[in-house]
Amino acid sequence: PGDEVEVEFDMPEGCKARDVEVKIRNSHVLVKINGRTLVNDELLNRCDPDVSRWEIRGTRLVLVLQKEAGSTIPWPNVFVKDCKT
Repeated sequence: PGDEVEVEFDMPEGCKARDVEVKIRNSHVLVKINGRTLVNDELLNRCDPDVSRWEIRGTRLVLVLQKEAGSTIPWPNVFVKDCKT
């Protein structure tokens, strides 16, 4: 429990997997749909890009980010920008 976090995005009607670009790195995520950047931000916690994944669930794009093995740091927010005031 608490080892992964899911982030969901609405997808435009008719959007397919081929219209989605996702790059998951240890400390950064890029998400584009139809060439439009939705996220290009640093992660608050490091993830394991080999286990993390994305999938389409109905009309939603879902990122499933798996914490790096051994990490005990809480993940109250996913992206650094969400912590800045």
